[in-house]
Amino acid sequence: MPPTPTNADSTPLHDELRALLREFLAQHETLLGLTTEHHEAIRQADPLRCERVMQAERNTLASIAELESRRQNLVRRAQTEIRPAQAVARLSDLARCAPEGERAGLIEMAERLRGLVARVQEEQNIVRVVSRVLLAHMEGLMRQVARSLSHAGTYARSGAVAAGSPIVTSLDVRL
Repeated sequence: MPPTPTNADSTPLHDELRALLREFLAQHETLLGLTTEHHEAIRQADPLRCERVMQAERNTLASIAELESRRQNLVRRAQTEIRPAQAVARLSDLARCAPEGERAGLIEMAERLRGLVARVQEEQNIVRVVSRVLLAHMEGLMRQVARSLSHAGTYARSGAVAAGSPIVTSLDVRL
């Protein structure tokens, strides 16, 4: 059984890893919920809700970025403390280096996190596609409105401004 590495304030690596995994899981579960809510807001064409959800997503991503910084520090620390030095780059690698009694639970948490990250990515891809479809739909509507309101023929069929036929008008300014 490998020794339990600790840092200067006596917190074992595996305890820090467990806390970090819990926080990563919580933040990614929050992000998954927000992504689902974002999809629903787009489906309902609710721009205010979209903006609120996007702000919450930005805040959650900022928290995840802070956790990633902590993860990198933990990996650096593990690379110096674990003897013999092992290739440690991911949280699951750290979990495999934990003491026997802690290892299985940490590996399971790391695998849950990996699955959750994959689900978040899938959901975000769906939101990206839905957003593009909505944008294309809105652009089509704008083109139709432009065509309908352009009595002067200023807009081409695509909805873009095009050189049309000149409009001849006159105004009598005599009194």
